[in-house]
Amino acid sequence: MNGFTNYEEMFAQSIGLTDPWQIERAEFEEAKREVHVYVKARKTAKYPCPKCGKQCNRYDDEEDERVWRHGDVVFFPCYVHCRRPRIKCDDGIHVVTAPWTRPGSRYTLLFESYAMLLAQSMPVNQARKLLRISHTSLTAILRYWVKKAVREDDLRDVRSICVDETSFRKGQSYVTVISDAVKRRVIDVEDGRDAETVERFSYKLEEKGGDCGNIRTYISDMSSAYESARDLCFPNATQIIDKFHVKQLMLQAMDEVRRSEQGKTLSRSKRSGKKLLMIPEKRLTEQQQTRINELSKQYPKTGRAYRMVQVLDEMYKCTNPDDAEAVFNRMVSWLRRSRLEPMKRVALSLKQRKATILAYFKHRVTNAIAEAINSLIQAAKRKARGFRTFEGYACMIYLVVGKLKLDCTPLFP
Repeated sequence: MNGFTNYEEMFAQSIGLTDPWQIERAEFEEAKREVHVYVKARKTAKYPCPKCGKQCNRYDDEEDERVWRHGDVVFFPCYVHCRRPRIKCDDGIHVVTAPWTRPGSRYTLLFESYAMLLAQSMPVNQARKLLRISHTSLTAILRYWVKKAVREDDLRDVRSICVDETSFRKGQSYVTVISDAVKRRVIDVEDGRDAETVERFSYKLEEKGGDCGNIRTYISDMSSAYESARDLCFPNATQIIDKFHVKQLMLQAMDEVRRSEQGKTLSRSKRSGKKLLMIPEKRLTEQQQTRINELSKQYPKTGRAYRMVQVLDEMYKCTNPDDAEAVFNRMVSWLRRSRLEPMKRVALSLKQRKATILAYFKHRVTNAIAEAINSLIQAAKRKARGFRTFEGYACMIYLVVGKLKLDCTPLFP
């Protein structure tokens, strides 16, 4: 079989070589089952200084040959070898940056681009096995490109933000995730869930071209910390208490009523109806609705609490703010007179936040994007097993739901 003769051009395009860089030779080592490509640089050419960019004459070559891992060639690992030229600039002698890699990396740009592509679509451990590199090496690549993209992210058009929390480790370890509600992407991840996390984001927003004064809607849960942060950092924003968190508050109170009425033993059994009562009414089958009716008769306090939750759902179906306010007032009044302590506590909480809850009916924005993002984050957490630090966790969140413009060389230019 006749061999192909243009392998030099193939490797040059793969690595991204142009004059004065050239392929010297390529070899296949049968014993190691590896491909080795050797690159040289023209001695009479001028090269840009890596410090100031000035074109300078070549001084000599670096003493030791450097090796970079490149993309596999017919499933064999490929390595690029080169003794890079050194130039003499006004402030000293510097090694020229090779066009196929970034400073400090032992991988080619094409290899790192492929690594990023794999990391976005599969668990980190599986990706590093396919790439045949260590977990440490892959996470270093991910962190470099993600952190670079985050630093360069343009936030000047951000007008509506969602603030939500998600778990990091088991126990009381949380991070605050801030999303652009319009573009539906994560724009910041902060360690913790207090007012300071939102304050730190406000500084980053200004640094990246945004304006805190231009934020018009601020969607969050009922956390007092997030509420106070809005007053401090985004004074022109209308705060909207997310309807999913209002519903969650009602469901928790209803479940407390159920557990109290059913008793400790029955309330933990499969016959208690806990999961059934949490299903939205519009999703219930005829059989499930019949079972709920039976539970309501058997446990009348639970039945009343369940009907109060249904009133909340009816409120969120309103299309007119005045109609919604009327339903809200009737519902709060019913909760207060219910003689069910958990529901009475909810009534007090809802009454205190009436304006921010009803603001939804004027702006019609919710934290649904944050809830959707949170589910993706939990999937990302499973993919990123081995990330034991906040920095690594944040990196994976940005990679999966940040919609970042990653600046590594495109896989298919």
